[in-house]
Amino acid sequence: MINKKIIVSIAAALILPFAVDGKANDIPRDTSFTAYSTAIKVRKKHPEAVLAQPKLPEGIKAYENVVYTTIHKTSYGDRDLHVDIFRPDDGQVYPALLMVHGGGWNSGDKSLQVPMAQQIAAKGYVTIPVEYRLIPEAVYPAGLHDVKTAVRWARANAEKYGIDPDRIAISGCSAGAQLATLVGVTNGSKRHEGKGEWRKTSSDVQAVVNMDGIATFVSESNIADARQRFETKGKLPVNSLWLGGLYEDSPENWKEASSLLWISDKSAPVCFISSGLPRYSDGRDALVEIYDSIGIYSERHRIPVDVHPFWFFYPWMDTTVDYATRFLDRMFKAGEGTLPRRFRITDYGAVNDSTLIQTAAIQSVIDRAETVGGGEIVIPRGTYLTGALFFKPGTKLILEEGAVIKGSDDIVDYPLIPSRMEGRSIYYHAALINAYHVDDFEISGPGTINGNGYKFWVKFWDNVEKARKDNRAWTNLEVRRPRLVFLWGCDNARLSGIRMVNSAFWTSHFYLCNDLIIENCEVQAPREPVRAPSSDAIDLDGCHRVVVRGCYLNCDDDGVCLKGGKGVFAHKSHENDSVTDVLVEGCVFGPNLHGTLTLGSECFFADRVTLRNCRVDNDCALLRLKMRPDTYQTYQNIRVENVTGKCGTMIEILPWKQFFTLEGTDEKPVGLIRNVTLRNINLKCGSLGVIAANVDDSVKNFTIENVNVKAQSDVFRCNYPAEDVRLIDVTVNGKAPVVLPADEEMKDKLNYDAGDLDKNNER
Repeated sequence: MINKKIIVSIAAALILPFAVDGKANDIPRDTSFTAYSTAIKVRKKHPEAVLAQPKLPEGIKAYENVVYTTIHKTSYGDRDLHVDIFRPDDGQVYPALLMVHGGGWNSGDKSLQVPMAQQIAAKGYVTIPVEYRLIPEAVYPAGLHDVKTAVRWARANAEKYGIDPDRIAISGCSAGAQLATLVGVTNGSKRHEGKGEWRKTSSDVQAVVNMDGIATFVSESNIADARQRFETKGKLPVNSLWLGGLYEDSPENWKEASSLLWISDKSAPVCFISSGLPRYSDGRDALVEIYDSIGIYSERHRIPVDVHPFWFFYPWMDTTVDYATRFLDRMFKAGEGTLPRRFRITDYGAVNDSTLIQTAAIQSVIDRAETVGGGEIVIPRGTYLTGALFFKPGTKLILEEGAVIKGSDDIVDYPLIPSRMEGRSIYYHAALINAYHVDDFEISGPGTINGNGYKFWVKFWDNVEKARKDNRAWTNLEVRRPRLVFLWGCDNARLSGIRMVNSAFWTSHFYLCNDLIIENCEVQAPREPVRAPSSDAIDLDGCHRVVVRGCYLNCDDDGVCLKGGKGVFAHKSHENDSVTDVLVEGCVFGPNLHGTLTLGSECFFADRVTLRNCRVDNDCALLRLKMRPDTYQTYQNIRVENVTGKCGTMIEILPWKQFFTLEGTDEKPVGLIRNVTLRNINLKCGSLGVIAANVDDSVKNFTIENVNVKAQSDVFRCNYPAEDVRLIDVTVNGKAPVVLPADEEMKDKLNYDAGDLDKNNER
């Protein structure tokens, strides 16, 4: 029996003064949770987050506040519940997605789902944000019954709104995700149906998308946490308010609302999209395990950020929409029998052992998948030591939570093959993960690829020290080191939600790849106890149409580096290519980097490059252009905007003379930099920076606008006239910067890597 103290707590929550205009029959509402209030909190820690705004895409039609049911004789009179509807403005029939908002079962409204609903509608869906009753008005199971009614209404009105009644899905965020999952898991359950309208129509759904919502209330941690909160604060937490009391006072509601306890062969496939906060995934893994055992399809994705309502913000909303629509497309659009086959490596002889080389065992799984038309190579929790792996057409790599692919630290485990290094096509050692001409290749997290690079780093620095003692030139390739990930000619590839750490050489290298997405990845390589030399986070080598979003990049070299070829004849060689249409957004750049966005030292042409809405936390340059005197270079149409944090300099454009050679010619290559804009930037830094390329290089239409920096020096070094380099509303420590030139000797001193460059390799 519910004790009196808890009854008082519930009653107090239900009579909070939310009435409008003082009318007794107004519906009580808690308006504490809004997208805007959430944005204020989130941006204190994540200034790179951009709140998504409602914006109806072209070709999408909207119906607003459509009544889907009227509940009669409530405490507030006859109660209308509403939906919004978004769909392509044509006569076709589409699958439907009902969308349930979050807010702790206590606050929020359907408008919270509108920005995402509009975007998903543009992918070919009828999206339907749903209003349902919350704690101030009614507790569980009222909200569940409302949402079930909304599903029945959508199916009953399918013809009117161009909905396929056999293809109806439901999604939810946070508390809404708990409800949506319960709706999908309890297909056919009379106990959960309620007595709403449209009773002769089915409330079954064919798919569920859960965005950071729990799948069970009855875990020991949930039950104990609710009790502790009640005893500490003297009032019930929202989950207990929703369910009618603590677990011991309302066990049937706690159980009935837990999806995990109601799985059957009628339950709908589910896609989990989780944040980096584990408490919002309670019951997820256990549900997936049961689904697997009875053959129901599921997916798990993680956006590794400590922001619970990630779906409100760019860049994470883009990823959320992609995950959701790709899952729904698999359910509804790809045709029967097209779900990917899964090959769990431990089912084929691989074992969880960090000391046993298992290259052959894992490669055999990849090869097996290729022979049957492809599939997902799944790495389960554990550590698997391996040398180079080669992915084949139709295969993808999935690293589950706690899964680690650990690279061998013996170079013999990485064969010499045709490859690409430092702007040249050569034979070089394979990477740990390789894909050659595998279109649609994917690597998905949240697991880890660990390069185990320590021995390689030590050997590299020992070689450098020996070369300096011998007073001889050296190159980066003398100590043979494998990269972590190398993709060659892989169009429509995607890296999503993975950790890439401790690479022996470049961390991720993409050569001649088009339409590439790298999202929500963590890339790390250390400075201590041994620096990880040339461990570039992301190298784009002759790539086009690339999006890098929501990543944390912190390696001991460049963050995002554009390559494509170097040398006197780089612009003529068929092996090289330009880099175009690159967008970097919503990323955080850490303290180990030598450059945030770098063009060079092997880039001869880059066009349409944008970095926006990012945060920096380092002592290097925000934008770094390495101008080689031995390469014809053109860098144009570059934009850097809306950046916060701290860095060494905002801009660094200097000669780059490492490994200089004119290859026996009398050529005199020159560089051209044009149409570059840096704007809306607020930083702490050492200085505004330097624009002082090679003597004959040209800089045209370079604009620095609306920039406010707090700097150690107010001097801006610039060797170009004001008509070519314009400063508009630029302040350093509250006043205009002091603009001075840089002579040739000073250029070397200003170069961030000057201390690392071997003088024997310079001219």
